[in-house]
Amino acid sequence: MTPISVPPQHVTYNVKQIGWISPSQWHSFTLAVTEAFWLLPVHLRPCSPTNGMRMQRASMMFPSPEIFAFAGKDEGNYVSRGVMLTQDLSAGLRIDTEGQPIDFFTRIVLILLYQHCEGCYEITSSAGGVSWSLPVRWAIRHELILDHAAPQPFSTHGFITGAADELLIRSVSGGERSFTTADWGLVSELEFTLEALKTDKR
Repeated sequence: MTPISVPPQHVTYNVKQIGWISPSQWHSFTLAVTEAFWLLPVHLRPCSPTNGMRMQRASMMFPSPEIFAFAGKDEGNYVSRGVMLTQDLSAGLRIDTEGQPIDFFTRIVLILLYQHCEGCYEITSSAGGVSWSLPVRWAIRHELILDHAAPQPFSTHGFITGAADELLIRSVSGGERSFTTADWGLVSELEFTLEALKTDKR
């Protein structure tokens, strides 16, 4: 197999809570992120931030009803720093996924947080709007959100219509799908290459 020529994108996400989350908003977010957990290939699902073990149930993301926490891992010894969000006012977060497979789940979480807890968060990616295109399309496809509102604008050229876009969405969908860190590297490279091409066409 040909080695990956370009490593997965190294992107940082900044999350700042700017408003109180209502119980109904938190409930809506909880339901959506639980559904997302089961829709992803196992290798793209999170692990426990306390022991690094791959989570077997979506409920493991919630140590208590008001707390959402996760980390990520690969097939080896890599375990990312944990991320924790609470229904109460949370401190600002800087999330660095180091280009690992947990990056996709992180972006889905942030999109769901942005839409289901509307007006409660300021979220930015160091890569800009390109970070949100695939997770937004994925979430729409799986009926977790209704529109393409995102923390930063991105090109909607070929929005859910292109063959390459369709292949990307399918490749990161399905709990039974086999998926590795190398696969994530290829998906990530293709994702950012396609978005660069879309941006150039605008």
